[in-house]
Amino acid sequence: MNVSKIKLNCQPAVILAWAGIFALQFFPFQVKATVVTSVAETEICPTQNSLPKRSFETEKYKAYICLGDKENELGYFVRVTKGDSSKITVPLVRKSGETYIARNDEIAYIISLYEMLIQKRGKTVLRERVNSAIAADGTSLNSACPQGQNILQEAVTKSFIIYICGNDKPGSYVAIARIGNQKVTLPLSNSKESSTSKNESKNKQYVAIEGNTRYFLNRDVLKVVQGNQIRIKEKVLRWL
Repeated sequence: MNVSKIKLNCQPAVILAWAGIFALQFFPFQVKATVVTSVAETEICPTQNSLPKRSFETEKYKAYICLGDKENELGYFVRVTKGDSSKITVPLVRKSGETYIARNDEIAYIISLYEMLIQKRGKTVLRERVNSAIAADGTSLNSACPQGQNILQEAVTKSFIIYICGNDKPGSYVAIARIGNQKVTLPLSNSKESSTSKNESKNKQYVAIEGNTRYFLNRDVLKVVQGNQIRIKEKVLRWL
């Protein structure tokens, strides 16, 4: 199995950087959103004759990243509601890997290959899984699980999205940084019950091992242990 690695010797600083991006004081300046209703798909981007360089879809929304112009060189975040085709356009204020951040007054819009967030005054008021992320050339960008496997479990912490992938039974552990989308994919070492509860997913612990680094996940906490030292410990905010 191919393994994409995240080096742990710089994790504390990286995690602080991820956490900082989620804080709204990171964006001290004010920018205004443009709100338009009932827009056609061919009129997505604010710049004339410009096509989106990224297209995303969640359960309720379509979202796009558009090229920049003289006013906003980083580009624009555009979100279209599926129900009524209403549209908002917000200038981007930051890009980190495949994570794009836009802000309008006290509201931040954060979208990556795997999730879309809306935060108001630092508090998350909406989160939706990104079901598809497409590049301008039509290439799919957000395959979370190894080829041939499906998402069986999803956990969200402050810094990571973790997928347990497999078919008839769990087979892979996939952790993706919520900012930047760095990714580690490992075979599961085991998955064991901590009790005999009928609800299997409630008390199950998933374990993956890479060298002297062990990854532990249950519905309450994510832990990454290197040797005898806990390098990462984060509360599970959502267990899906």
